[in-house]
This record gives sequence, structure tokens and C-alpha cells, in this order.
Amino acid sequence: PVNSQEFLKGAVVKGFPQTPLVKGAQVLESYSNEGNFGAAFISDESLAKVVNFYSDSLKQLGWETTLKKRSDTNYIFEIKNTTQKGSVIVNTAADSQKTAISIFISPR
Repeated sequence: PVNSQEFLKGAVVKGFPQTPLVKGAQVLESYSNEGNFGAAFISDESLAKVVNFYSDSLKQLGWETTLKKRSDTNYIFEIKNTTQKGSVIVNTAADSQKTAISIFISPR
């Protein structure tokens, strides 16, 4: 049987859903598990710039989005399309200088 789980450090797993990524962002890790996907990225861009990027670019790729501001340093885009749903979490990284991006997607 084919292993349906995959975990990669520094790369995006095969089959990861089409989601936009801020130019220059580094992949920390990603995983897939039976149609569920997750990935973590880090960017040198400001929090505001990254939030604005996702506000525009998710819609261009066909995702419906709802943006929720949890705090001044934490935003969540709830996303869905015809076959998948998930979230894009954008927050200030632990070093207070970079911006962390987490993407989680699962079947609808």
C-alpha cells in the first residue's frame, strides 16, 4: 500500500493545493495526510503587506475568503472553494520582526 502520509522540512509536499505564496517566503515544513494538508512559511515582509497580499491573491485563485482579526499581530483567512476548505493564518513571528504564515487545507 502507498503511504498516504508525508512530512517534509524545507519543502512543500507533492499535491499541496494551489494557494498563493508571498514572494521570498521560506518553507519551514509541510505535510499531507489523506487529503489534509498543512504548511508553515516565514517571510521578511511586514504583517500588513502579507495580509494585503492574501486578501487579493486568494480570491484570484478562486478561494472564497473571510478575514478575522484575532489581535494586532494575528489574522486568519478562512478559505474555501468547490472542493476544499481551510485557513491561512498570518501572524508576527516569535522574533517580532518576521511574519509567519500557516496554511491548512482539507476536503469539504
